[in-house]
Amino acid sequence: MGGDSEYIRYLGWGGNTQDSAAEIFEQWSEESDVEVRHESAGGDVEFISYLQQNRGDVDLFLPSSYGIHLARQEDLLAEVDRSEVPNYAENMKEEWQDMPYMENDAFFRDALTQGYAVNTDEVSREMTSWQDIKEDEFADLLALRDDAASRFTNAALSIEEDVNAIPDDGGLFDDVVAELEAQHENTFSLWGSGAEAMQYLREENAMVAEAWGGRTRALQQDGNEHIEYVIPDEGAATITEDFAIPADSEKKETVYDLLDFVYQRDNLVDLSDMLGYPIPVVDTPDVITGLPDYVDDPDDLAWVDWSVVDPVIDDWQETFDQIK
Repeated sequence: MGGDSEYIRYLGWGGNTQDSAAEIFEQWSEESDVEVRHESAGGDVEFISYLQQNRGDVDLFLPSSYGIHLARQEDLLAEVDRSEVPNYAENMKEEWQDMPYMENDAFFRDALTQGYAVNTDEVSREMTSWQDIKEDEFADLLALRDDAASRFTNAALSIEEDVNAIPDDGGLFDDVVAELEAQHENTFSLWGSGAEAMQYLREENAMVAEAWGGRTRALQQDGNEHIEYVIPDEGAATITEDFAIPADSEKKETVYDLLDFVYQRDNLVDLSDMLGYPIPVVDTPDVITGLPDYVDDPDDLAWVDWSVVDPVIDDWQETFDQIK
């Protein structure tokens, strides 16, 4: 270890995500005698604001791919040397290590998927496609996420198109909007938080709800085994969680040491199990492949290129609001 500090400061999402990381970090602290001090924020935009207002006060944070895009625009990311974290290359599946949205400024950790959850006590048909949620039997029984970017992504998948092609193709934009409108026909509500989606399912207001796999797993663990999660054959939108080092941190060597500990295979498996989201480790064990969000290949999911989508997201939001 670089030995350059008695503590480092971590900025995370809070909740179970923060608690799970803290458990692994604490094991490292016991070995290294370096404390990890925790702060949390509600998402990528809050991360950026925190970093800007507290320069030098954060040494490691957990943005999504969107957060990486935002931080990059503000020159808030340090360039990282992955050779300083050899366990990353050794224990993460090669095809997940260097995702296209990275530019030597982050370490991939996991991806949450946004497919849909189904009440199988009430729904007898096999659900495999985004097209299935438009069936007449789900009229006023469908809940979708109130988020323009994810809705455009999943609607594009529904017609087997790439969300990143929409900004440069007016015809495709119209096709995706038509699909959004078609899916909206069955929708009785749009949810803003994952907990809200789970409440709709638990209370049987919704028979089908766009959802995150980890949230669905938590619902199952609470005794709702009849709620099943589906990643449609066409794929699903993703939200990544990635470790990044702020440009203003002066403790990069210590952070490398912490990350190399986190990326030990056993620690990744434990972390994935606690999170409820799959971390793509080599020789992936059943405890990870059995998670609702697990896919073997990143090409099975949709990856938003925020450099392409972010400039048009306000226009998409306006269109989405009109549909609503």
